[in-house]
Amino acid sequence: MSDQHFSHHHSDGGSGDEVDGLDLVEVPGAQDSEIDSANSLEVDDLLCRFSMFPEALTPYEHTFLLSFERDHNVRSLDKAITLCEFASSRYPDGHPCKSGHLFRLGMALEMKGSEDKALGVYECALDSDAVVDSNGRSLKSICLNNITDGENLDELYGSLLNSLIARWNLLKDEEDLDRMLSYAEKAIALNPSNARAQSILGLNFVELRSFMHRTFRSDSFNDRVPGAQYSETDSADSFADDLLHRWSMFLKALTLYENMILLSLLQGHSVCSLDKLITLSESVISHYPDGDLLKAGHLLLLGMALQKNGLEEEALGAYERVLDDLEVVDSDGLSLISICFSSIGAMLKGHYDRLGEAEDLHKAIWAQEMCIACTAADGKRLDMFYGSLLKSLVVRWNVLQDEEDIDRLLSRAEEATTLNASDADFQHYLGLALHTSYVRHRTLAHIDRAILAMQRAVSCSMPHDRMEMLTDLASTHYLRMDSVKDTSDASACIKYVEQAMAYGKISFEAHVMLLECLRIVFYVTDDVQCYERACSMGETLLADDSLSNIQWYNFLVLLGIILLASCLSGCTLPPDPRQLKKSIQTLEHAIECMPPEEPDRARPYHFLTQALSLQLRIGTPTVSEFEYAISIGRKGVELASDSERTKLNSVNQAGCLLPLGNILSRYEHAFPQSRVHEEKGLVFCQAAQLPSRNHGTRLHNAIHWADHCFDMQDWEGCFDVYAIAMECIQHLTWLGLSVVQQHKAISRRDMPIDLAANHATHAAVHLGQSGVALEWIEQCRSIVWRRVLNLRVSMDTLAGVEPTLARKLGEVSDLLQKDAYFDLRLGMEEGSLEMGKQQRHRLAEEWEDLVTQTRSLPGFTDFLKPKGEAYFTSCGFGGMVVLLNVYGGGCDAIVLGSNKRKLVVCPLEQMNKKLATSLQKHLRKTLQESGRHSREIRASKACSSYDRQDGMSKVLSVLWTTVVKLLFDFLDLKPHDSSSESDPPRLWWCPTGHLSFLPLHAAGLYDTAEHRTKVYKYVASSYTSTVSILADISNQLSEEFSGLLTVCQPHTPGQNPIPKTEDEVCSVVQVAVDSGLAMDITSLDNDDVTPDAVLSDMAEHSWIHLAWDPKEGCPLKLTEIAERANKKADFTFLSACQTAAGDVSLSEESVHLAAGMLMAGYRRVITTMWAVNDSDAPINAEMVYKHMLSDGKADSGKSCLALHHATALL
Repeated sequence: MSDQHFSHHHSDGGSGDEVDGLDLVEVPGAQDSEIDSANSLEVDDLLCRFSMFPEALTPYEHTFLLSFERDHNVRSLDKAITLCEFASSRYPDGHPCKSGHLFRLGMALEMKGSEDKALGVYECALDSDAVVDSNGRSLKSICLNNITDGENLDELYGSLLNSLIARWNLLKDEEDLDRMLSYAEKAIALNPSNARAQSILGLNFVELRSFMHRTFRSDSFNDRVPGAQYSETDSADSFADDLLHRWSMFLKALTLYENMILLSLLQGHSVCSLDKLITLSESVISHYPDGDLLKAGHLLLLGMALQKNGLEEEALGAYERVLDDLEVVDSDGLSLISICFSSIGAMLKGHYDRLGEAEDLHKAIWAQEMCIACTAADGKRLDMFYGSLLKSLVVRWNVLQDEEDIDRLLSRAEEATTLNASDADFQHYLGLALHTSYVRHRTLAHIDRAILAMQRAVSCSMPHDRMEMLTDLASTHYLRMDSVKDTSDASACIKYVEQAMAYGKISFEAHVMLLECLRIVFYVTDDVQCYERACSMGETLLADDSLSNIQWYNFLVLLGIILLASCLSGCTLPPDPRQLKKSIQTLEHAIECMPPEEPDRARPYHFLTQALSLQLRIGTPTVSEFEYAISIGRKGVELASDSERTKLNSVNQAGCLLPLGNILSRYEHAFPQSRVHEEKGLVFCQAAQLPSRNHGTRLHNAIHWADHCFDMQDWEGCFDVYAIAMECIQHLTWLGLSVVQQHKAISRRDMPIDLAANHATHAAVHLGQSGVALEWIEQCRSIVWRRVLNLRVSMDTLAGVEPTLARKLGEVSDLLQKDAYFDLRLGMEEGSLEMGKQQRHRLAEEWEDLVTQTRSLPGFTDFLKPKGEAYFTSCGFGGMVVLLNVYGGGCDAIVLGSNKRKLVVCPLEQMNKKLATSLQKHLRKTLQESGRHSREIRASKACSSYDRQDGMSKVLSVLWTTVVKLLFDFLDLKPHDSSSESDPPRLWWCPTGHLSFLPLHAAGLYDTAEHRTKVYKYVASSYTSTVSILADISNQLSEEFSGLLTVCQPHTPGQNPIPKTEDEVCSVVQVAVDSGLAMDITSLDNDDVTPDAVLSDMAEHSWIHLAWDPKEGCPLKLTEIAERANKKADFTFLSACQTAAGDVSLSEESVHLAAGMLMAGYRRVITTMWAVNDSDAPINAEMVYKHMLSDGKADSGKSCLALHHATALL
């Protein structure tokens, strides 16, 4: 209406009298001058002048509306509203002028956007017309544009009905339905042959039938339908005959009665009314020719009535007649067909629900799919049609397990969510389809998408649906955890199940899932609270007598596993034999009540065997106890090997073999005459060779088989087994996880990576395979960091062959590096965190695909594969590299670049894992007691002045006698002549295990003046976290020098002051200035020292000098450094506390600040293992920089010798 053109009309048919100079006769159109003249008038003035003649306000109302149409002047619109409200209030109801003012008021309100108010005004206008004559119709035509007399009121009623239907669809207000029925009746009373009104009553009401629910007042239908209030004894035929007689000329009007009766029947009215409807519909149908659209509509109503009456076969016949009868199908015809198919589908689905006949379900799905095919993309009920189809597909999948149904369900759910992304059911169905598809095909992208769909479903769901959707979301996280090994999925599963519990009693399966995740989180993170909560919930379920047999069995197995978790090695809880005994009893009880139909029969045997293996370590077990445990283990292996579900079970045959092998091993040790040696070997051999998705389980099996080979002195077999172990280690983590999660994955107590690496390396050394030994130990060190560094490999060579492939690798590499620590960012919303996780999954998959493509090219077979012996021996390190492999029985030093051969091995039998661990603990205790864990003001002391009983001296002397002295003698190293002008030989230490935390560079006997008893008298020492990093650096070209950044913070609140850091930085800057080299020097101190400022300036400078304690003061996180690869990076001086002291639990990963600098691209790093004296630091730093800036250039390659000379003078 707001777009129509307005013209002045005289509203009372007067004689053309002038009122205050204004002509009241019909005006064909307002001129711009008239509009401008009227705009200058004030409303109050007009109301005062024409208060006695409200009809005179009509031209002004029109003029103000035209003014708004022309100029969009809201003030003109407000004037029109005020005038219309005043004028309409001056007339009584039924006066023809009143409706005219009301119509203009409605149009003005609609223009202003107050559509609800406008609708109410239009209704008042229609209700105010007591008599409708030609003049009244003329008045109503004011709101229409050029509509001829006799049609305008029909149009007006039609527009009003359409508006009411639109608002009903939006708000579902019962009063709107009452209004629709009322105005439809008035429209038909005015013109019974009005096809538009009949269409509204017929088609629209049929489509709205499902929305009526049971909120309609049934009496209102009886009041409106003539004859519907007859007694139930009246015949249906007489009722139909009466209606046909009265409406014989206007059969279309009968649609109203059919719909009213049908809606009334939805309220549970009598069968008599239903019979009336059937009879009426059949009678009306006979009066229409075949192919008539209205006949099809009556047939559809007949089918609904028959279906309501339980006559399903007859109803189906009526629906089929609709489909057969329509010859020419337009949009209205398609609407009828879609409703017809929907009714057929619903009827057949209901038939299946009652009888369980699969054929009915197949036909129902076919009809529901045809329904969607015949419905326009913007169809009003398309949401409901998709919902019915998706529900039927889920039912058929659950019954038949046909993979085509999963594909169809996935496709249809995607269509439905595209249609309406905010529909919780659609998102839920999509999530279920993706979840199931993942179970079948193991496509990670499917389970990722399932989680997002489930999250959207929960966010859009109603409270009564939320428990089920939260449980399914938890289940999806649980499923992904099993694949990706991301413990955050277990935490998410716990959270969502607990949220579901707030909406009601969760299912037994949800309880089991929650308990399992609590166990996993406890096992991986040692969170004792999770264990305690799991035990508490287990006790609650024990008292639940409503569990079925299969539920009770599954619960007992899980409870036994939870109790066992607290008894496994590495747990922070103290060993409790009572818990172990309870676990055994619970698992034995589970086996006793195992249902015959249980598919995974090996599961309780596996964990019972594991529990019995632990119990056999306690006390002195008897032969009968061993035999019982062995029988349980053998039974578990037998059941696992016979299971058809082995590949899908978390406990498979390989998992069952390991605890059996452990029991056999202990049995053989306790009773040598037991003759189980051969069986033990076969068990471990079979366990290591079986395929398994769990690489950790396979690694365990390989290690135990290797131990068996070791006992048998079968070195060749041992070597072969460790080759399997090395392969397993490469798959223990994945680039798709964040760096934090990767570290968590390999630091779990059930991941013996360091054990496998040390023993495998020793086995290779024993066989004379020193090159393989070097390769293996390198593959097991810095696993996570190596993946990060692989992302930074130059693609220049590849670009010369396949530029597109090189570009793609570079792009994916940049994105993977950027998001390596996405899960550490604070303030991330749950949805953003999940999206970041999934983005990394996709990037990692793309990276792996691109790497595979690259390796298929000639000359790129070894692209990004672990480095081999040939690579290491070809590198010019400029000195010796000593890799120390410490294991349980000894230590091997693998030496590169000595004067003997390129690669030699020196056995160090006096050093072993136990001694290295003891020394590391002693050193840490000494540093804590002496205060050397932090840099502070204290007097300088030379090492030689330490007391003989000093703890540090003990550590250094043991290192000298058990490692360094033996190694130097083997290499024929002699003390360096300090009086000569030559530099001492270079030596890089690359220790493993707890040797990584010991000061090998300072080893020596400091209680004697003998100069041949200290490391620094022989070599200038450096460290490298891996040989690979050092080799890569030696092959890199130095970047152009881009300046020096110094950072100091002498006073940190709450920490000991280190005032000499200011002197230290000043001396470094002065040396740089005095060198005469042109360089950019930037200094940050005190309040300027923030992580962002430091990281930003680091990216612009080649050399970095950090003179503050990042551990105690402003935190510079290892993750932040490693994440920001710096192409200009060259040298870092970390003048702070223990920056080379890392995480003991990740000794092979080199997780400390110094290693982080190397990972970030810095070629050389000077750092400390313990605190330096505050007064010594400035002197030391000054001498180091003087040496590196000598000869007129900045040369970080001199850093090692510079430090060596500087410390020798302290």
